[in-house]
Amino acid sequence: MSKKETINVHGTDKIPVHKLHEKSSSGILLKYIRDGIVTQDTDTLLLGEAHRDNHYLFFFQERGEIYGLIDFREYHIQNIALGCILPGQVHLLDVVSDWAGWVMCMDTLFIKDEWKEIFETVLISGNSIIVPDTETQDDLRFGFALMDRKIQSVNRSSAQHVVYALATAIAGMIAEAYRQHQSGAFNKRLMSITLQFKTLIAAHLKTVKSPVHYASMLNISPAYLTEAVKKTTGFPAGYWIQFAAMLEAKRLLFYTDRSIREIAFELGYDDHTYFTRLFTKLSGMSPTLFRANYRK
Repeated sequence: MSKKETINVHGTDKIPVHKLHEKSSSGILLKYIRDGIVTQDTDTLLLGEAHRDNHYLFFFQERGEIYGLIDFREYHIQNIALGCILPGQVHLLDVVSDWAGWVMCMDTLFIKDEWKEIFETVLISGNSIIVPDTETQDDLRFGFALMDRKIQSVNRSSAQHVVYALATAIAGMIAEAYRQHQSGAFNKRLMSITLQFKTLIAAHLKTVKSPVHYASMLNISPAYLTEAVKKTTGFPAGYWIQFAAMLEAKRLLFYTDRSIREIAFELGYDDHTYFTRLFTKLSGMSPTLFRANYRK
């Protein structure tokens, strides 16, 4: 069975955003799912429908399998695995057999800057799914189970500070697991610049497409920005500006029914023919073909 057989795609005008505050006033949400049964309530967090989150989503799969797309990288996740989905990433995850595991959502406020830098490498490397070592697996099981028990405590108000502490500790364990899976050590200063640069891209993508302007925003020289981004990611700053634009274009092509002209304009390209040429060059296929292929 392929992911295209298990995941539903529905055209619409925009990509839905799941907002954590609509599900949890604390900024933290934890679920244990086993054989379709979810702890605490019946609201499942793994849905076969494309959407973004405004928060971090971590899942620890203990058994079963999932087919999914995370920003158009296909995943077939089997057996024990740890997953990290960043705010803004469009994803579809569909449980297809005998699944058991934990799902934790966390507001960005609870994620330390040094952890954000580590998780940012998930976008850079494209490796959203890893297999943690045995010790980390045991620590995650213990931490999630204890956190779940505290959440369901009779005296929830007094246990809330413990829940925050446990959630923070678990996020730290997950960050460390991803750090261990990184191919090499990043210079902290250069990684920090790259993270700030990519954050600015997300905020100004539609209006700012020049590395020079982003360097000015960061109060560094264009040459230093180029050095930092190239050493950290292997690609120059201009590549990531175009990458972000084309990734957002793919998201809109895949999920929405907007025309290519409308998408080009939405992303700040007044000339939709230029946008089409750029998309084709960077993606290896035209926007029309991309939409047709991913909607099969």
